Amino acid sequence: MNYTTKHITADKIIGSEKTQLIQEGEILLTDGKPDIDVILKCEARIIPEESSAEENRLSFRAKLLVNVLYCGKDKSVHSISSEAPINDFINIENADSGMLTEITPAISNVECRKINDRKTGYKIMFEINGTVTEIAEIDAITKIDDIPKEQQHFKNVNISKTLCLSRENFTVNEDISLPATKLPIAEILSVNCNITNAEFKPGEDSVDTSGDISIVVLYTSTEGGFPELYEFDMPFNVSLEAENTDTDSIIDVTPYIKDCFYSVSEDEKGEPTIINMEVNIGADIHTSAAENYEILDDAYMPGNEINFDSSNLCYSNIVCRNRGQCPVKEIITLDEKCPDMLQIFRATGAVYIDDISIYENKIVVEGAINIDIMYITGNDDMPIAGHSDTLPFTQTIDARGAAEGMDAKVNANIAHIGFNMLSDRELEVRCALNTNTTVRNKCCIDLITDAEISPIPPDVIDKIPSIVLYIVRKGDTLWKLSKRFNTTVKNIAELNNIENPDLIYPNQKLVIVKGIQ
Repeated sequence: MNYTTKHITADKIIGSEKTQLIQEGEILLTDGKPDIDVILKCEARIIPEESSAEENRLSFRAKLLVNVLYCGKDKSVHSISSEAPINDFINIENADSGMLTEITPAISNVECRKINDRKTGYKIMFEINGTVTEIAEIDAITKIDDIPKEQQHFKNVNISKTLCLSRENFTVNEDISLPATKLPIAEILSVNCNITNAEFKPGEDSVDTSGDISIVVLYTSTEGGFPELYEFDMPFNVSLEAENTDTDSIIDVTPYIKDCFYSVSEDEKGEPTIINMEVNIGADIHTSAAENYEILDDAYMPGNEINFDSSNLCYSNIVCRNRGQCPVKEIITLDEKCPDMLQIFRATGAVYIDDISIYENKIVVEGAINIDIMYITGNDDMPIAGHSDTLPFTQTIDARGAAEGMDAKVNANIAHIGFNMLSDRELEVRCALNTNTTVRNKCCIDLITDAEISPIPPDVIDKIPSIVLYIVRKGDTLWKLSKRFNTTVKNIAELNNIENPDLIYPNQKLVIVKGIQ
């Protein structure tokens, strides 16, 4: 038997699991740093570096960056930082080498403590979400050349397949001059970088990426006093390599800050007012294509029987994608141990997603924003203080086509944080939260991969009634009846004066004559 096949490839998610980890360490002050009086703030970031699939597990490497702001015994503010490697794995059943992998880190809690005047300790709680995907391949029969088309039944299958899964890097450089209203820089205490307004557009073997790096610099001035804060944006517009991608591809890009290097140089007047910024950005790129295949579902030939071999193909289809923004607002009250607020000069936050629930056409996300504020007090013994708090949130995201049992991936980041002092003990915090959501559905389908035809034995044909008066039942079609009674759609339609072979109805009476005598 001659037939035509189509090579079909599809994404098959082998497993998606997460592991919760705790990383602890100590940071020693370098020479020249004043002794620690009070720890003001502790920040942490996890930078994914590498992941790979092995037998029944996903191995990964990442980097933990910790930055601590503290008030020295000289009542000035200083910073210390540390870097630590992360090497671990996630158990994922049926994972194997050569499969595609993705990892997403999320920090849930950051704690720092003073060990002694020259040493701090940290404890970081985080989780790593890992996904292993296999590229499933199969050669499916699309038509049998030796059988008339009307005796074949076809079905349409929509399948998403990965085109490119890669991790790219690019660097943004800019020299930023402080405005005349800002004091010159003595020491940069911390630099917070956040990607905002990101836009992605597929191209030929590429993804065009644009957006802004929102940067907040905390520094001490040459004139002493309280720390200064300066905020600015660095735009970027680059083309990232993405093999096999074209302008019609579906793209899912997750950018993140890998490294942020900075130094201070003098202006033409000899004053240290120029910040030399170099930001290294990583981007996890996943491009895919949705293809429609018309493949053979069934076939028959009067007087013959066809034996089919089939294979089961399980794959994951993208159901919908959604990018949105939601507000989160909460009133925060200082702890009893914290001194009163005189003026807030800095607020930062990080998002942690606790739970994702999928319902019909919507997704409900529950999580929290971990907020850190720094403020000026009226206490000469502690002129600067810090406070950490948690803002819980629940957000409903429109997701057309979503349903229970599907998988959802939600990336969230803070686009903006605003605050308003209500009293010396209370403040209102307002956050704009960006969300990027992808919903996938797990599907399984049987595809015909081989077919053999052989004559129906005469004794079997003899058992088929020569003529039948048949009453149509729900679900019947002329094609099914033709196969069952060894005849053709044309014969049944002509014998019963049916103008539209696709239109029959329950309880309709049909006369059917066996096609092979």
